[in-house]
This record gives sequence, C-alpha cells and structure tokens, in this order.
Amino acid sequence: MENGQCVRTPATSPTSEVEDVYSDLYSTLSQVTSSTVNDIDQLPYQLTFKSAVTYLGACLCGLLFGYDTGVISGVLLKIRPEDISREVITNFDKELITSVTCLGSFFGSILGFPLSDTYGRRKTLAFCSAIFIVGGIWMALSKSLSLLIMGRLVVGVAIGIAAQCVPVFLSEVSPASIRGTVLTLNSLAITGGQFLSYVAAYMLADLKHSWRYLFGISAIPAVIFLALMKFIPESPRWLISRSEFTKAHASLRVIYPAASSQQLGLKLRKLVQDICKLRKYEDIEEPLLLNRSKLFGPKSKAKTSKQSMDGNQNGTVTTEIPDSLPQDRHQKQVHKMEPRAKRALVIGCVLMFFQQASGFNAFMYYATILFEDLNVSNPLLPAMGIAFTNFLFTFVALGLVDIVGKRAMLLYTIWIMTLSLLLSTVSFDINDTRLILTSVLMFVASFASAMGNIPWSSVEFLPLNRRAFGASCISCTNWLTNTVVSMSFLSLVNHFGSKNIMLAFALFTALNWVFVYFWYPEVKGLTLEEIGKVFDHGIDVNYVYRNYH
Repeated sequence: MENGQCVRTPATSPTSEVEDVYSDLYSTLSQVTSSTVNDIDQLPYQLTFKSAVTYLGACLCGLLFGYDTGVISGVLLKIRPEDISREVITNFDKELITSVTCLGSFFGSILGFPLSDTYGRRKTLAFCSAIFIVGGIWMALSKSLSLLIMGRLVVGVAIGIAAQCVPVFLSEVSPASIRGTVLTLNSLAITGGQFLSYVAAYMLADLKHSWRYLFGISAIPAVIFLALMKFIPESPRWLISRSEFTKAHASLRVIYPAASSQQLGLKLRKLVQDICKLRKYEDIEEPLLLNRSKLFGPKSKAKTSKQSMDGNQNGTVTTEIPDSLPQDRHQKQVHKMEPRAKRALVIGCVLMFFQQASGFNAFMYYATILFEDLNVSNPLLPAMGIAFTNFLFTFVALGLVDIVGKRAMLLYTIWIMTLSLLLSTVSFDINDTRLILTSVLMFVASFASAMGNIPWSSVEFLPLNRRAFGASCISCTNWLTNTVVSMSFLSLVNHFGSKNIMLAFALFTALNWVFVYFWYPEVKGLTLEEIGKVFDHGIDVNYVYRNYH
C-alpha cells in the first residue's frame, strides 16, 4: 500500500490479492449482522411522493402490458374485413393477429435481459415506453392485414421487455416487508389495463373504425411514463454492480424514507458485501478487485472497522461510501450457473408454464368470440365481467400476499381453479350460458387471487447477477406457452369442442397444485439476499416457517 493506493507487486498474484481484499471486506462488514439488515427492511413503511411515483411509474408499463393484450378481444369483435383489405377474416387470421403479439413478447423478453443489465432497469423501461408509442400508432394506422400483424409484433416486443424488466425493477426497489405488495401492484396494473381495454371497447363501440382508436390510445400511458422519468430512481443493486455508489445511496434514500443515515450506510455496505460474494463464488466473468483505500480508507482504518461502524468518539456514526469498485481485467474466470440459481430458475419457469397452461388468456383474448357463438346479444358485457373480476380479485392478492404468503395463497386458490374448470366442462356439455359464465368467473377470481401475479414475482428467487437473465427465461416461458395456447385455441375448440378443452385445462391446474405443494417455497419476509438460502440444499419449501415462525 503506497499513498493510500493498492499497488500490485510481481510477487502477488491477482487471485491472492482479490482473496486478500475480500477478507478485508468481510472483516470490515462483520458488524453488519442479519438482524441489522432486517431492521431497515422491516421498518414501518412511509409512502412518499418519490416512492409513489417510482412504483406507479413502473406500473404504467404493466398497465400497457395488460391493455395491449386485452384490447384484442374488442378489436376482433369490431374490425371488418374491408378495414384491412380482406374479403373475409378467418379464425386463422384472428389467431394470427392475437398470437403474433405473444411471439413478439418472446423476443422482447430476450432483448430485455441484455438491455436491463447493460443500460439499467430505468432506461430499459423508457425504451420500452418508446416502443409502445410507435406500436400503438402503427396499429391504429394499419391499412392491411400484414401491416396490422407487424404492428402487433412491434407492440409485442414492448410487452416482452415490460414483462421482463418491471418485476426485476420493482423487486430491487422495494423493502422486504412490502415487496410482495409492490410486485402485486404490477399485476394490478396489468389486470387494470385489461379491464380498461374492455371498457374502452364498450364506450367506443358505436364509432366507425373504433378498433383504430382502441389501438391509438394505448400510446398515452407510455407518454406519461416518459414525462415521469426524472422522478424515478435507478435500482440501487444495479448501480452498485456498476460501482455507482453515490447514486445507489440516493436510491436507497428514496426506497427507505424512514431510515437513518446510519441504517442507509449499513444497508449500502451489506449490498456491496452480497454482490462481492456473488462475484467471488458465482458465475461472473470478471471478479471485482476492490480498492482498499476507496472502500475502507487506509489500511489502518480497515483494522478499526468496529469503531467506524459503531460510531466515533463523539458518538457520531460515520458510513463511508466508496467512489468506485473497479474490475480486475487481468483475471477472467467463467463458471457455470450455481446449482441454487438453477433450482430457483426452474421453479420460476415451471410455475409460469402452469399459469398459461391453465387457459386463462384464452378467455381474455377470445371471450367476445366465445359468447358471440353462444348467441349472447352483446358479447362485450360478459367479457367486461370477466375482465372486471380479474381486476377486482387482484386486490385480494394485494391485501393478503405479504400476510398469508405466496405459497399458501397458491395452495388455497389453485384447487378452486380446477373445480371451476370442471364445472365449465359440465356447463359447456349442457350448453347453459349462465352456468358457463358463472364457472368462468369463479375460475378468473381464483386465478387473479394468486396464479395471475405470483409467477411474475419468481424473479425474487434469483441472485442479482442472474436476476435479469432469469426474468427473461421466466417471461419467455410465459410467452411461448401463451403463443401456443392463443394460436391454437379457436382451432382446438372447433375440432374437439369446448368441453374437452376445459377438461384439458383442468388437468393442468391439478398438476399445478401438486407442483406447488412439493416444490414451491415460501419466502415471505426474507430479503432478496436471504432468499438464496432456501435453495442452498435442494428446495426448502418450509424454510421460513421453520426458522422464523
């Protein structure tokens, strides 16, 4: 050490120096105990203007997600062949217009991973909003089927980016005590967007070319998000991974408005420690080489870490924020994904598969067509009922998810989904429209209470350096399954009948319950950094209950 700087000598290998610095880091942070960290995350939460704008601003992208997926039901009811230069619009055309958005969302989910990791969650959401604006205007002005399909593909890319990035961003900017609620806000925005799309379709039904207006107004929330950008902070965890410590501290101040300066400093140091552990033990190409003088001060200060962490002689707490966290470019190591990250990713992807295999989006996309075939005079009304039920029962998840826990919510509601689908099988068999609507509403209510939102929060299972990648995988699972269901639903109903399709959906929901019971863990109240322990040795589904209750 010369003049407060780390100097590498020929006798010191890069590996040994990194190990030495990590040892100093852990020694310095030895005072940051699990209980200390939990104190800041379990503080009574105070909602401020900045934090409200952060959560609601991010949820605008979720609103657009819901609107642009739900609006297709009203569009298919009102669009005429001559509007898009066709003599007739076949079922295949309808399936193609619907499912191409899911295909675009698949590619958007892949694109969202490198964008959010390279440029940050905030800028990625801004880019996503810009695509929503372009896609909305494109669809509204489409004069042919091919142009409409291309516009739906473009907006699908935006939906995929939002589906990947919004849960990651919200999970990283919310305290552990309200993280489930905040993530459910995104689901509330999605279901709210779907409901608004049906309301808009109903209100504009008498206008000529109403479907063009339905597409065009989708650009408005995206414009609002871009206007709110200056009030929305970046994820502190992403900033720390990019050595932006001062900005990370400012973001933490927004996330924890009731925390003291000491608590914010301790939280920042703990996050640095956790990221260093990821760099050292997990699959990262360039391990961080910490500059002792910037992180700890001179070497002598590192040895008196207890005093600096607890307070100086005057009783004033000091928390030093490092200026940078440079990388060691002389050493590159490539490791495979850690087993616990693999387990977490598999759980998230399988749960998301079951979300779409339940057939929910088939009801959302094709509700008007189903009820039109049942000779309902205004098929938009039962479709609105389905969308409103979906929106209303998302509040159940919002109010209970952090109290009851995600695992319990799933186990309590999935069996009702199965029962509802079995009832719909009977109702389609006897062709009872009222019973069909009742069974579908029961299914949607139970779906919205848990399965509609919890699979999106599976990103919280993943470590920071795999969170964006894992979110992309989970989102891609959603859109691939969604594409298959939406592309084939009308054709399968025509071939096998609604009764048998409902029975197939019921089988998938029954398998879903079994999967949750044996493999889905509870993580209620755990910080993002603590959740990894659940997957250390297999999948400990009762970790929280055994250790904290």
